[in-house]
Amino acid sequence: MQSKKVNAYLVLLLTIFAITFSGCAGSKPAPAKKAPTPKWITSVLPSDTATTMYGMGIGKNREIAINTALSDMVAKLGTSIESSYHTDQKVTNSYSTLEARYIIKSEVSKIKVNNYKVIKSYKMSYREFAVMIETDKKKFAEGLKADLKIRKKSIEQKYQALKSRDILTRYNGKKALSKEADTLKPMILMISQLDKTFDRDKNLQFVADKQKEFLSEQKNLQFFVKSDKKSTPFANKIKNYLAQNGFVVTSSSSHAVVIKLHTKENITRGNISIAVLTLNVGVYDKRDRIGGKTIILKERYNSSLASVYKNAAVHFEQDIKSQGINNLIGINLDIK
Repeated sequence: MQSKKVNAYLVLLLTIFAITFSGCAGSKPAPAKKAPTPKWITSVLPSDTATTMYGMGIGKNREIAINTALSDMVAKLGTSIESSYHTDQKVTNSYSTLEARYIIKSEVSKIKVNNYKVIKSYKMSYREFAVMIETDKKKFAEGLKADLKIRKKSIEQKYQALKSRDILTRYNGKKALSKEADTLKPMILMISQLDKTFDRDKNLQFVADKQKEFLSEQKNLQFFVKSDKKSTPFANKIKNYLAQNGFVVTSSSSHAVVIKLHTKENITRGNISIAVLTLNVGVYDKRDRIGGKTIILKERYNSSLASVYKNAAVHFEQDIKSQGINNLIGINLDIK
């Protein structure tokens, strides 16, 4: 009898235990629903207006998202600039379309936007942020114009400083400044997109004028190579190298960079005789020495100086190609 009571008691406890935990399990809160992604992230970006530009970006943090949005905004202008390139080509006519578009993309990517504000932001996940920004076109254009003015002034000052320099320095300097001026094109075209009162053609003409100044300097740069009889094989190698790289080699020293060569040899006789050639190179702009070097060439001597000079000329040509003419004869000439 006692055993039956115990069993009944255990059954009752188990029933209560099961009911209790069943009720607890049923009372668990439903998982929270994830908030829907804001429509502005998945929708088309608002169209730019006459006064405002927009950009949107997503990144692993807010700062990266802002930088992506700024790049997006500037890239839209870059696309517009590319489409207007053909008009610009009529003004300068200096670069191929492919080269110019590469320069435009490269320079546009460097343009910084300082006057902007974040109008929307949303943390999409632990490592993903989205932002929308806007900027005032007028303020953006004013900042670009101020930067353009500074860069143009710097180029002008550098050009003025070249006037009293030797011809190779002028050539190198104007070549570099012509390229620097060309990098202003994207900024000029961008400003003209933002500010319709901006004198686009006048500023593009500034770039074209600097390129014309370099082309004029390039046309005036000529080389006259003068040598004694022994140095003739080396002189010919220098002439060939300059001509192959697009420089004018003239038969007159008038208005030319003069390269003078003089060679002497010394033969050391023994079981293996060695001829040591000393080639003295001097480079002159009018009366001013602007470069030069003493070059030592060693060749095996087999009783024939003609053979020595022939072999030395071959090795001299190899040295020009491997070391570059600047290093070999002591000048500074932008050959690229």
